[in-house]
Amino acid sequence: MLKKVVLFKLLKKHFKFIDAFALLLGISNGKETIKLPKLKRTLFLRKNSKDLETFEEIFLTNLYNTPLPIKPKNIVDAGANVGLASLFFKLKYPQANIVAIEIEEKNAEMIKKNTAGLENFELWKNALYNKKAFFKIIDPYNATNSFQIKEVGASESYDIESVTIDEVLEKKQWETIDILKIDIEGAEKQLFEENYQAWLPKVKIIMVETHDRMIPKCSYTVMKTLNDYNYILFTTTEGTLIYYNLSHITLP
Repeated sequence: MLKKVVLFKLLKKHFKFIDAFALLLGISNGKETIKLPKLKRTLFLRKNSKDLETFEEIFLTNLYNTPLPIKPKNIVDAGANVGLASLFFKLKYPQANIVAIEIEEKNAEMIKKNTAGLENFELWKNALYNKKAFFKIIDPYNATNSFQIKEVGASESYDIESVTIDEVLEKKQWETIDILKIDIEGAEKQLFEENYQAWLPKVKIIMVETHDRMIPKCSYTVMKTLNDYNYILFTTTEGTLIYYNLSHITLP
């Protein structure tokens, strides 16, 4: 754990003084529920889980906190875990529309708690994939932030169905997606292997974490596909690759 004075300074980058102080006390004392008076909401972080680690990644490092050349209006948070990335984006871009996609039921329940009352926010309990498919959910690492999917036949017992980016665009009636954040524990390989030709040109910024330790050649597949389109790797943060689509974004 960071020293309290350092932790407080980092929290104040994202939260008003009183909320940053409440978070400082709550995190320091291992609280599972932390009330944020200024935001008029409660943050939920489960014990014996990776929730606090995820909070630290998102709010105490610069995982997604990088200056952008656009003001995002439409955001997809794929692999939303317990909703902390969605909350981060909503605090940073309050006018944005957000679709959060999560596969695991208990995490989805936490998303509902952590995003309660947010406007223009939707939770979809699906697996982001490149086609219509059905999956069993597996937990090979016995953690709350690394659930994976295993494709099964439609006639077999399954836990969850897929959703594609094309379906997101169609259902939301969006012409473009401003930020596509992807943290889907290796399934990014399939996402960028095929059936991306229609939706990929419509995404302005991609923030993707690749998982070669889980699925070999994830990074290669993502980079090759984006290189074939009009994307550049603009920057990297703590574990995330951030690509700009030069068809939509003009660099200074």
